[in-house]
Amino acid sequence: MLKITVKTAVTTIILLWVLIMNGYAQTYKAAPENIPGKVWEIPFASTGNTISLSVQNNSSIEVKNISVTFINPPSWLELKLNTVFIKNISANSSTDVEFVFSVNKRAPTEKDTTLSAVISMADGQRWTKEIRVSVGAPKDYKLYNNYPNPFNPSTKIAFELPGASHVKLVIYDVVGREVAQIADGEYPSGYSEVMWNGINGNGEHVSSGIYFYRISTGNWNNVMKMMMVK
Repeated sequence: MLKITVKTAVTTIILLWVLIMNGYAQTYKAAPENIPGKVWEIPFASTGNTISLSVQNNSSIEVKNISVTFINPPSWLELKLNTVFIKNISANSSTDVEFVFSVNKRAPTEKDTTLSAVISMADGQRWTKEIRVSVGAPKDYKLYNNYPNPFNPSTKIAFELPGASHVKLVIYDVVGREVAQIADGEYPSGYSEVMWNGINGNGEHVSSGIYFYRISTGNWNNVMKMMMVK
């Protein structure tokens, strides 16, 4: 476990971090200085994750009314509760608290993010502790159904990439003629969206009917169908 010790005149609070992702726990027994730059990896678009904290009172007196709060978490980290309250911790004992969270698919991948937790005591003492996390990339490529579908006048096309790739996204009509190219560039790993406003390569609004959108990255491609209705 990752052990962080905070000392005061009367109390020693030891915060033990454990990340449990989809039932698999990442734990570290070394002190923070022995794992410099440690980043905890969280699976892409995962649910049922848990940050488990064991708050230990190493003093000879009971401590009361403790709160642990994650402050300003990123929007893609969906915590079930931001704050957990501890009524009391007896002398020389500990108690565990858990923060259950999900990871939104729009989370940036392979980028370090610092999460900050504030431990507050009834007497006004506060400590801020940090944990660094990174969301892993998707395991596979994925092309989503456009939304809305049928659409008028615009629709969103979303996809997932397991690694940074050059993406081309092209619209075709029912006889295979190119209508518009709406993406041709580098995209990061993770989830991305592209909007099509129903306008062809000549700047004209397309007519009602069935269209196809094709995505290609060099080593992967896929085609799906959509419908414009006026």
